[in-house]
Amino acid sequence: MADLDFFIDVVVSGAVLGAGLADSPEEVTRALGSDFAEDRGRTGMWRDYGLVEFSWARRSGSDPWYATGFTVQVHRLAAGIEAAEDLVRRYGPFGGRVRFARLNAELERLGHRLEECATGADYRRYRLTESRTCVTVAATACRDLLDAGDVWSISAPDSPEEAVSVRLDAQRQAVKDGLTHLLRLGGDQREDWLDRRQPPPDERANWWLYLLLVIDRQLGGRPDRQAAWAELKLWLLRQGSARGNFTPIEIAEKTAYFVAGLRPAGNELTAVLPSADDVVQACLDAIPEDLDHVAVLNERRDLRGLDRIRMLRSRQARILISAAQLHLDEVRDEHLASRLRKWIAVKPRLV
Repeated sequence: MADLDFFIDVVVSGAVLGAGLADSPEEVTRALGSDFAEDRGRTGMWRDYGLVEFSWARRSGSDPWYATGFTVQVHRLAAGIEAAEDLVRRYGPFGGRVRFARLNAELERLGHRLEECATGADYRRYRLTESRTCVTVAATACRDLLDAGDVWSISAPDSPEEAVSVRLDAQRQAVKDGLTHLLRLGGDQREDWLDRRQPPPDERANWWLYLLLVIDRQLGGRPDRQAAWAELKLWLLRQGSARGNFTPIEIAEKTAYFVAGLRPAGNELTAVLPSADDVVQACLDAIPEDLDHVAVLNERRDLRGLDRIRMLRSRQARILISAAQLHLDEVRDEHLASRLRKWIAVKPRLV
C-alpha cells in the first residue's frame, strides 16, 4: 500500500504534511490548503479536511488560538471519502482500510514501538510516546465497513496528563486537599511535604503529572486564587526538574504554554509569571541541536531517511519553537527575538 507511508509519517512525526500539534490555523492552511469545512465559536474552532480534522481553543475572543489536536479519521476511507489531492500527489492512491498489523510491523521495522494504553469492548488504543500520537483500532467489526484489527483513527496529542487522569482520578479529592494545604506552606515545609508523599520511583512520573493536572483544574475556579495556584504550579515544575522527574525540554514547554494561557488573565498574575524573555530563553536553551545542525525535511518522504535520534531532536526543536513563538510579541531583548525568528523560519521543515 503506497498510502501506508502517509499513516506511518503521521504516527512517527505527529503531523500531517508537516502541520502538527502546535500549529496555528494559518500554518495548517499553508500546509493543507483552504478546502475545509469550519465550525468556529468564541473560544473553539474546528476544521474538517475530510480525512483529517484539526481543532483549536482560546480563552476569549481577543486571544490567539492554541492548537488542541488533530485526528486522521481513517475509518472514513471505508465509507468512501476521498483523500485530499495534496495527499494523493504525495503518497499515491489511498485504499479503503488500514490493517493495524501491517502498520505496526512497519513501525517496528523502523524502530518505533507502540504501547497499548487502553482496551474496550469495541476498540484498542496504542500510543507512540515520542510523537504523542494515539492509534485507535477496531476490536470488533463495525457496520460492514471495518473488520476487527482495522485502524479506526490516528490522533494527537495523546496528553500524558490526561492518560494519567484515567488511572488516578479516584485520588483526585485527596490530591486536591493536599495541594490546598501546600498553598499555605513555606518553601522548606513544601519540600518536606513532597519528600513525605512522593511515591516509589516507578510511580513517580505519573504522580507528578497528576499534581499539575489537578492544579490546572483549580485555575478555572475562583479568580482571587489564580495567582496562588499559578505560583504553586511553577514551583512544582521547578521542583520536578530539580528532582529529575521532568527534563529541561518538558519544563520549558510546559512553562511556555502555561504562561501563555494565563498572561491575558490580567495584571494580578504579572508578579507570579516569568517574563516572555525568560520563557523564550528557556525554550531555546532546551533545544538539543543548534540551528545549523538540526535535521530538516525538504520532502516529508525524507522522514524515512532519518535515524530516530535525529528525528527526535528535530521534533523536540519544533515543539519548543512552537511554544516559544507564543511569546514572541512580548520579548524585549531584540537579539533573543531575532534568534527565535530564525528558528520560526525553519520550523515548517522540522520533523
